[in-house]
Amino acid sequence: MRYLEDNYISIVAIVNNNAYIIERKVKELLNFLKKNFKYYELILVDNSSSDNSLVIIKKMPENFTYIELPLTHDTQSALAAGINIAVGDYLVEIEDISIEIDYNIIMDMYRKCQEGNDFVFLTSKNTRVLSKIFYKVLNISLTNFFSADIGSSLITLSSRRGQNKTADIGRKLVNRNVSYVLSGLNYAYIPCDIEYRNTRSFTQNFELMMQTLLYYTDIATKACQNISLFFLMTSVFFIFYSIYLRFTGHPVEGWASTVIIISIGFTGVFLIMGMIIRYLDNILKNTSRSKPYIYRHIEKK
Repeated sequence: MRYLEDNYISIVAIVNNNAYIIERKVKELLNFLKKNFKYYELILVDNSSSDNSLVIIKKMPENFTYIELPLTHDTQSALAAGINIAVGDYLVEIEDISIEIDYNIIMDMYRKCQEGNDFVFLTSKNTRVLSKIFYKVLNISLTNFFSADIGSSLITLSSRRGQNKTADIGRKLVNRNVSYVLSGLNYAYIPCDIEYRNTRSFTQNFELMMQTLLYYTDIATKACQNISLFFLMTSVFFIFYSIYLRFTGHPVEGWASTVIIISIGFTGVFLIMGMIIRYLDNILKNTSRSKPYIYRHIEKK
């Protein structure tokens, strides 16, 4: 008789227009869970599918929980909707149920987690160039206060302790992988040869990248402050240059006085802008406590 793990494990998988494959994938996931764990749950998050994915899910006789979201959420928010109702000691996040993978690899992740890593990421060796550039910029920007090697992942497995620690960051996790690494707990990567391209559009990927850089780093803040500082110094220069012309040159009557007044005004504007940028940055970092998702329906079959 095969030994079954006593720990309770929850798998959260996002469904988005996967009618053609959903039945097979659900059966594969449930078979994996039955073969390896005594206690388990499968949570499907239907991210407002426009095909009949939800209809198929409702008709399936297998026991699992499904969540119906009333509108299309970003991947991070859809995952949060499932993770926040999961009860497992260990949690598995699958951001796209259509990924063709041998789910037995989750056991490798599980064992890696039990070695002392609260977060284990399954990563593809074949990632997009844009994704590589983004994570390179992200890791460099974090070196000033946190040494990390963050990358994209296909599947993430975390411990309950890891989830509880991450909850301290806030209810809204703009990028779950980044939040997990920045929690300070141990993490590990398991590379695989899976050839996978995420189904998010370029706009969605770009928005996620920008939000991640804005929320977890000070790149945008520094850029805005440097721009404000540049125009501030330019305004100060014109103040002194106008005074210089007023007493040494032959400017058009009233020109020097007008430029001085305008330059002083812009100096104040750009100085205030720099303060506002820093102030808004602090607000963003400290007040993001709202839930990023809306439920329409939850049902445990």
